[in-house]
Amino acid sequence: MSIEIKTKENIDLKDCIFITGFHSIIGETGYIAVRHLTKTLQAERIGYIETPLFPPITSLENFRLTLPFEIFKNENLVILFPRMLPYRAEQRKFTQKVTQWIIDHKLKEAILIGGLDNQFKTGEEDCRVVPTTTMLKKAQENKLPLLEEGLQVFGPLALMLTALEIENFPALAILSFAQRGRPDPRAAATAIEKINKLHGYNIPTTELIRDAHEIEEEIEKIIKQQEDTVMRREPREDMYI
Repeated sequence: MSIEIKTKENIDLKDCIFITGFHSIIGETGYIAVRHLTKTLQAERIGYIETPLFPPITSLENFRLTLPFEIFKNENLVILFPRMLPYRAEQRKFTQKVTQWIIDHKLKEAILIGGLDNQFKTGEEDCRVVPTTTMLKKAQENKLPLLEEGLQVFGPLALMLTALEIENFPALAILSFAQRGRPDPRAAATAIEKINKLHGYNIPTTELIRDAHEIEEEIEKIIKQQEDTVMRREPREDMYI
């Protein structure tokens, strides 16, 4: 069995903006951000990704079974919500498959969300960005601070950036400064606010800031459940994002 992306038939994704983020020890920033986007926008689930090492875990949400890797859509936003990290053995093929799917469906741009350890913060900026070559000009025009040379990006987000760069596709990783080792909803809010500014959206982030403590506790419970069942087989990497 190969990795397969299954979506509703005859769905038009041309010129849509792709967004995703993964679990990470740095604030769980990407996971919290995409989770918030799907819930706040009440996005429609249009598909999912099936892999040979499909994680053996599910739950109920809005009276429906959840899947480990779901694809949602709201207007011109297409959101990949990886509720779990793909197994390490599959991560390269997983990100390559998603990248090819983005290109095949003629999406316009990709935004990847992650966290950057607060210890690397030197000024007033609340994030750093990593653009592909075709996205560099837009990042500079919007005065987004680039990731300093010497710092590295790891994990699935790095693999996706690499695959998108190889395909000459416009993509931008937004790395919000975040707390290491604990969920950081405020960092997720920062990333969404940058997306709002870049594309003229008005996605609310008030809940992430107002209910930060409750969200943090909820995410910690989710992570513990996942680690107790599946993720303990693969120790989490000490990543910058």
